Amino acid sequence: MISLFLGAACIQLVIMRYLNGEMAPQAFAAVLEQLIRTEEVPAALKSLAIFFTPHITSLTYSLHFVILLAGVLLILRVLMTLGALLMFVSFIVLWGFTYMGENSWFFEFLSPALYALVLAVSSCSFTSNIQKPSDQASSHPTPYHQRLLGSILAPDISFLSWCLWVIVASSVLFAIFLMSRNGGNHILLASLLSSITIAALAILSKFLDRYRIVLQTEQSNLLVGRWINLFTITIGVMLIFQVYEDSLLNWFTVEGYRGLVNSYVEYGNTPLWFRNALAWVAEHANIFMPIQRVFEVSAAICMVILVFRFPIVLLTTGLFAILSFTEFGVTNVWPPAPGKPPAWVFELLLTTLVSLTCGLYYLFDALKCKSWRYWLLGYKVFESISSLDKRLLFILFFILEIIVFSVSPSSKENDIIALHLAALALIPLFYILTLLDVHRKDSKYH
Repeated sequence: MISLFLGAACIQLVIMRYLNGEMAPQAFAAVLEQLIRTEEVPAALKSLAIFFTPHITSLTYSLHFVILLAGVLLILRVLMTLGALLMFVSFIVLWGFTYMGENSWFFEFLSPALYALVLAVSSCSFTSNIQKPSDQASSHPTPYHQRLLGSILAPDISFLSWCLWVIVASSVLFAIFLMSRNGGNHILLASLLSSITIAALAILSKFLDRYRIVLQTEQSNLLVGRWINLFTITIGVMLIFQVYEDSLLNWFTVEGYRGLVNSYVEYGNTPLWFRNALAWVAEHANIFMPIQRVFEVSAAICMVILVFRFPIVLLTTGLFAILSFTEFGVTNVWPPAPGKPPAWVFELLLTTLVSLTCGLYYLFDALKCKSWRYWLLGYKVFESISSLDKRLLFILFFILEIIVFSVSPSSKENDIIALHLAALALIPLFYILTLLDVHRKDSKYH
C-alpha cells in the first residue's frame, strides 16, 4: 500500500509541475540561481548547483522522467526496489535544490525520499525471501519474472471489487487535488489527469496479479513488522524535528498559535463549516495550543521508542489528517501571501497515508494478541541482533551524543537549529529503544 501511495505522489507531482511550467529548464535554472546566491547554502550544494547550471535542460527533463518512471513502477509494483530507489535519488535532488526556497517546507521532498529509501530496502528483502506457497512447493525455484513482480497485494479482493475501490479512491483524490489548488490556472486539468492516471495504473497493477504469487508465510509477516517499525520511527523523527521548529517559530505560544490558525481560516480552501471550526479553535488558542503541543511531543517520543504503537500511531494519523485538510490551498510562505504557489498536496498527505498504513497494521496485529505487554511494548525490534551488537550500539549512541553536543549549529536558520536539537534528543531515544527490547515479547513467529 505504501508503494501505491508513493507512486501516486510521483505521478501527481510530475503532472502538476508540467502544467505549472515548473518543468521548463528556465524555471529550474532560476531555482539553481537562487540557490547559488543564498549565503546560508552549504558550499558543497552550491558547487553542485554551479556544476549542473550548464546542463540545466538535460537535468530538468531527466529528473522529471525519473520521477514519472518511479511513479509508474511503484503503482504497478513492478521492479519495486528499482522504482523506490529512483524516487529516493530524484527526491533527494529536489530537496537539495529547493529546501532553501521561500515556499518549501524542510520535509516536503525529504520525507517522501526517506519513505522511498525504507521501501527500497524492505522490498529488496522481500524479493530475496519470495518462495512459492506451501501448496505449490517443488524443487524448482520461483521463476525470475515472479520475483520481479513480487507478491499479490490483496488476494481475497476480486478484480471487479478492486476496480470499484480504485474508482472511489480516485474520486476522493480528485476532490483533494482540487482543494489543494495544485495546478494553478490548470487546476481542473491537473486534478483530472492525476486522478485518472493513478487509477488506470492501479487497475493495471491488479491485472498483473494473475502473474504474481501469493505470499502468506510467517517469514513475510515478520519482515512486514520490522519494516513497518522503521516507517514509524521515520515519522517520529520527522515529528520531533517539527516540534522544535514550531517552537522556534513561536507557533507554540498562544499568540503564535492563534495567528497560525487564523491564517488557515483566511487563506485555506476548505469548506466554510471547517473554517468556522478553525476560527473557534483560534479563539480558544489558550486551550488547544498546550493540548496539541503535549500530544505532538508525546506522540513523537512514543513513535521513536515504539511504545503504545497502535493507539499512538492511529491518533497521530488523525492529527496529520486534520493538518493536511487544514492546509489545503495555503502557501508555505509565512505569513501567507496572495499570489504565492500553494503547498504541494502530498507534503503532509503522504505522511498521513503512510502513518495510517502503519497504524492499521499495529491495530490488526494487536487484535490477534491479547497480551498487555504487547499492547504496551510490542514485539522485539532488534530480534536478530546479538547482545554484543547491542552493546556496540550503546557505545555508538554515546559517542554520537558527545559529537553532536560538542558541535554548535553552523547557521542561525531555524531549520539548522531544529535539526541540531532533534539530533540531541533522538540519540537518547534510540538508546531507550534498544534498552526496551529486553522487556519486549519475542516474535510470535520464533
